[in-house]
Amino acid sequence: MSLVPLVAVVMIFGVAMLGILLAGYKEWLAYKAEHEGVSPSTRALEDWLRALQDRVDELEAERASLQDRVQNLETIVTSEAWVVQHDEAGALSPPDEDERDGRLPSTDSTASASNGAAQVADLARRLRTE
Repeated sequence: MSLVPLVAVVMIFGVAMLGILLAGYKEWLAYKAEHEGVSPSTRALEDWLRALQDRVDELEAERASLQDRVQNLETIVTSEAWVVQHDEAGALSPPDEDERDGRLPSTDSTASASNGAAQVADLARRLRTE
C-alpha cells in the first residue's frame, strides 16, 4: 500500500486549511489594531459619563432635600400656631379692595419687613380657610 495518495490528499486539504487559518489570523490582528487606538478615548468617555452620572445623582439628592425643606416651610407658614403668633404680634389691616377681588396687593419697595410678615400671615390665613 502506497502512502503517496494519502499524503497528497492531506497536503491539498492542509494547505487550504492553513490558508483559511492565516486569513482569519490576519483579520483578527487588523481588528485588534483598530480597536487599540479607540480604547483610550473610549475609556475617557466612559469616565466622563460615570462622573456625569454621579453629578446627576448628587443634584437629584439635593433637589429632593430642597423639596422637603420647602414642604416643611409651607407646613410651618400655613400652620395655625404660626398665624396666631403673627396675629398677636400686630393687628393686620383689613383687606384692600384688590385683596377682596382675589388679587394680591402690589409690593412696594419701601415696605418694611413687618408689613411683609403681615402680608404672609394674611395670605396663609386665606389659604387655610379656602
